[in-house]
Amino acid sequence: MISGLDLNDSGYISVIKPKGWSSNQLLSKLKWLLQIKKAGHGGTLDPFATGIVPIFFGEATKFSNRVLESNKEYIAELKLGFESSTGDTEGELLKDDSFNEEKLPSNLENILNEFLGIQRQTPPKYSALKYNGKPYYEYARAGIEIPIKTREIEIFSIDLVNFTNHQITFQVSCSKGTYIRTLGEDIAKKIGTKGYLTNLERIRVGKIKKIDSFSVDQIEELSIEERKKLLKPIYQLLELPKIELNNNDTKNILNGQNLDIAIEAGEFLLFFEKTFIGIGISDGEMIKPVRLIRSKIN
Repeated sequence: MISGLDLNDSGYISVIKPKGWSSNQLLSKLKWLLQIKKAGHGGTLDPFATGIVPIFFGEATKFSNRVLESNKEYIAELKLGFESSTGDTEGELLKDDSFNEEKLPSNLENILNEFLGIQRQTPPKYSALKYNGKPYYEYARAGIEIPIKTREIEIFSIDLVNFTNHQITFQVSCSKGTYIRTLGEDIAKKIGTKGYLTNLERIRVGKIKKIDSFSVDQIEELSIEERKKLLKPIYQLLELPKIELNNNDTKNILNGQNLDIAIEAGEFLLFFEKTFIGIGISDGEMIKPVRLIRSKIN
């Protein structure tokens, strides 16, 4: 049997980040609410944005990078006719005097569809990406120009939700690393004007949807015991096939040994007596440990 597993303090909770909070503020709040020291979040959201931020606790933090790689989905509101120094409501606004409402194209859906697929995107100056060990936004605040490399992203779907009062609401599904602020600015440019985001909500992270998430207020209303019951097993977010190991194989792999098991090549979720113990990778002839839950087997 497995011993040493602290499963009560291991798992994830999907939390709705309030407007104005940083992702790290949300993380600190959840660590305090659950009284668990080891924790991390699954993807930064700008302070002005709201929506899903997965919070990982205990041994589940070992697998959080898998969720960080997941596709995301957002609903964004883009205000036309103005430019923001940060691309959102946090920056200084400058009116686009050339903006003419009467010249706005009627085929907005077609313009949005031009952004579908793989493309190169330039990250915003005000971002947490780093250059020479310092975040971009520190250089931007100091007025220092730095080289910013484009990054490959992919837009899987983008739909027009509403267009009224010079404001476009759109829903977008995209790859990891996509900056919706930049996407909004690029959409405005394609239309022939400037634009900035007035609202941004993340409604999906990988398999996690908004309906699966909790507000901070909802969590605060619960006792610590009830809060910990909200923790879900991390393997539910990992889209890999499962393998059930026997006692001997489990003992060996937890000790860092490879398993002589012939199985199709690829990564697998490893279980022992229906308990998740980690991820292994097969080359077709043997399984090697990739990431394991800290545990012992007797």
